[in-house]
Amino acid sequence: MKTFSDLDGSVFVKYITSKDNPLYKQLLKVAQNKIKTEALLEGYHLCQMYKAYGQSSFKVILLEGADYSGAEWQALLADTSPSDYIQLSPSLFKSLNHVDSPQAIMFWIAVVEPEHCPMPTQTTVFFDRIQDPGNLGTMLRSCVAVGIQSVYMSKGCVNPWSAKVLRSGQGAHFALEIYTQVDSQDFLARNTLPLYITYLDNQAHNLYQTRLPKDVVWVMGNEGQGVAAYFFHYPHQTIFIPQNEKVESLNVGVACSLVLYEQYRQQAFSS
Repeated sequence: MKTFSDLDGSVFVKYITSKDNPLYKQLLKVAQNKIKTEALLEGYHLCQMYKAYGQSSFKVILLEGADYSGAEWQALLADTSPSDYIQLSPSLFKSLNHVDSPQAIMFWIAVVEPEHCPMPTQTTVFFDRIQDPGNLGTMLRSCVAVGIQSVYMSKGCVNPWSAKVLRSGQGAHFALEIYTQVDSQDFLARNTLPLYITYLDNQAHNLYQTRLPKDVVWVMGNEGQGVAAYFFHYPHQTIFIPQNEKVESLNVGVACSLVLYEQYRQQAFSS
């Protein structure tokens, strides 16, 4: 590792050109989701959202040869310490990214898991073995849009801090308490809020003809298998979303957004 002067030429930051560098090897493990307590935020928008939500502990990964003199870059890098900058050669930088044409910045952050997993007292979503990163990121974004503050993820869910989920979430992660690796049956045994499951059976209520409670637990199930059978052993209400008979089912991300926005609409416009 060698050093070079940073943007204003007055201080020094780390400069890495070798894939054998120990620090780069650690970054590569983070990019590959091998270190669950750390994550890389790819691109200007995610980094900006991270700072906008008041987060302050991170390392800044820069691309060798990129121009950071513009006003938007200066604003993003304001209040950051050059001692926390790591500049990478183009090939090393691209190897950490999951898009073909990466933007010239990443933040290296610590993923802080909540120490305790309290039971919800307000509307939340329980994700049961969601596997598709795009679906999970979309649902997290919808949760934030309707004011949900915390979500729960069962064992078997995709890592919410993986690059694809972060990219799909567009900053939603930083506005939520995210509880992962939750024991589903323990959660169900201790939960006191009404349980609502999107599922079509003889007891299912039409979403748009149902007066939804103010606070519920919405359960969103695995893309292929749906909600695990044991959820139905606990008191619950099934909800169906009316749709054209030519479509067998809705994408779970779409279904989640529809039920959350209908509940939000009812609360926002109730007389």
